[in-house]
Amino acid sequence: MNTLSVEWEKTLNIFKTQCDDKVVFDSYFSSLKVRDLVDGDLIVTVDTQWSLDVVQPHLEKLEEIYNTLTSGRYHIQLVIEEDYNQSLLQKEKLLNFEDNLNSDLTFENFVVGNSNRIAQNASLAVAMKPGISYSPLFIHSNSGLGKTHLLNAIGNYAKSKNPLIRILFTTSENFVNEYIQSLSNNTIDEFNYKYRHIDILLIDDIQFMASKESSSEIFFNIFNTLISNKKQIVITSDKHPKDLRGMESRLVSRFSSGLTVSIDTPEFETSKAILRKKIEIENVDYPITEEVFDFIASHFNQDVRELEGSLKRLLFYKLICGKKIDCIDLDFALEAFSDTYTQPIQKKELTVSNIKKCVADYYNLTVSQINSKARTSNIIVARHIAMYLTRELIKDLSFIQIGNEFGGRDHSTVMKACDKVQKKIDKDFNYQKAIQEIKDKLV
Repeated sequence: MNTLSVEWEKTLNIFKTQCDDKVVFDSYFSSLKVRDLVDGDLIVTVDTQWSLDVVQPHLEKLEEIYNTLTSGRYHIQLVIEEDYNQSLLQKEKLLNFEDNLNSDLTFENFVVGNSNRIAQNASLAVAMKPGISYSPLFIHSNSGLGKTHLLNAIGNYAKSKNPLIRILFTTSENFVNEYIQSLSNNTIDEFNYKYRHIDILLIDDIQFMASKESSSEIFFNIFNTLISNKKQIVITSDKHPKDLRGMESRLVSRFSSGLTVSIDTPEFETSKAILRKKIEIENVDYPITEEVFDFIASHFNQDVRELEGSLKRLLFYKLICGKKIDCIDLDFALEAFSDTYTQPIQKKELTVSNIKKCVADYYNLTVSQINSKARTSNIIVARHIAMYLTRELIKDLSFIQIGNEFGGRDHSTVMKACDKVQKKIDKDFNYQKAIQEIKDKLV
């Protein structure tokens, strides 16, 4: 017998001692069954409408006894048993929804590298112990770096361990559309019930919900309910929570209350590993030279989708134009990408050291000052510009690698520095001119 039933049995026993008519108690009150506790309402079923009419006048006394026993402030809601059972059937139907998971996106085929290791580890942790490890988990990155893959991987892993767990993968756009449709169809109660009884809610691209007040309001309430009930929420976005413009501050605060992790642009080795994994998935049965992997990983590595698209282009070109070729080598790859790639012509070799030296000279500083922890304004400006130019001019360096080049700084520091420089370029003509002058000296 659960705690709810025990407390209700105690309530009836106390009420029985205060009831004047034992026959009435045995006929109508002894058969009362406690069913659930929902938002402060104690749901109690009665056999018939006649029984309900007899019990109803005594609710205040029953509530007083129950609340004294539990130190609560609950209200008893009487429901005829037949109506309650029909309601249960209807609710079961509401929870019989598609999870929308892509079964192909798993942890097994997610390539892990320095750029995404923390996000992958956090995702696996919540998949192993939903609602316990980190809820909410907030994953942010630029488009095409694996956020959606990780969302699906979480759902697929949890589902494999517990097939009965209720999981829903959706985008914030679909959430908003479903909410609007429920308002139009007058089914908002069903909408609420469904979302409040999910065990793992995986919601992609939350930034779409910004500035949508009504949708944000109901999502806020659903969010609080799930967190209070120890359920798991995982959210992705193209920005850090605090950078979500137009999003309510209380929602941003909730997003930041769990664990926030980021995914960076894949570094060279991770890019190659992704290409090899895709080759394995595609069951390519002819060799591809190491130089080809190096070429694609170096020049088409801004995100995973670009890597995948480049590989698909190469394999399609082999299918159409290389039927007699047994091996894809670099010459064939350069031919396949001839209309999208040309060998860059540089005036001088571009290295991080060259960039730091050029920026330092421009601002009458030393390279050691740029690498240092100094926080004076002129050094910070130069340091940020050097990071920005490194990111822009040396495409195959990730934020993590750039951070290491600048005194072992965290990749998030580099991301913020680049973002600040870009925003200032858009607003300050003299600042823009200075950066262009430095670039001209470099290239």
